[in-house]
Amino acid sequence: MKLMHILLEAESEQKVDSVVSQLKSQMGDLISDIEDTIEDKSKEQKEGVLTYVGVALAIPPILGLIAKFGKYASSVINKILGKKPDDQTGAERYFQQMGRIADELHGLYIKPLELSIRSFVKDEQKAKKVSSFIYHIIVAYMLINAGITAVKAIQAKQVSLATLETALAAIKGGEVKKYILKLLA
Repeated sequence: MKLMHILLEAESEQKVDSVVSQLKSQMGDLISDIEDTIEDKSKEQKEGVLTYVGVALAIPPILGLIAKFGKYASSVINKILGKKPDDQTGAERYFQQMGRIADELHGLYIKPLELSIRSFVKDEQKAKKVSSFIYHIIVAYMLINAGITAVKAIQAKQVSLATLETALAAIKGGEVKKYILKLLA
């Protein structure tokens, strides 16, 4: 009886060890899958945050483009209607105000950088140049990110996101180009 009991006990321990081993393997796979899912979601969240930041950084140039187009369209319409160019219409004043708002928003982005740079660089003109440089490095990073996200969106067949990111990349590219040309002039 004792031998039978010992054999049954040994057999059940082997079964328990086997079950524990299988559970460890399955739990390891489950944990690995959970980690992969969390990593994928965090990448998606990062891309979403970067898209929102990119849109926020693109607002001043977008407003500037709308203001320039509006001024031009308004002058063309006035010429067609035969109005004198020295009379400023409400539309022209509106687009001029929009252009000022775009410039002020751009200043709001650079001002915090400039204030923090002034603690290191005492010369005000140099601090402005350094803060503008840092701002444009951020814009260039957002340009690269918009391009990468646009490619991923195209691959995932997300046309609206791809269009948004492509437009943001174009706007940021224009802003970086303008800054570089200003530096080289």
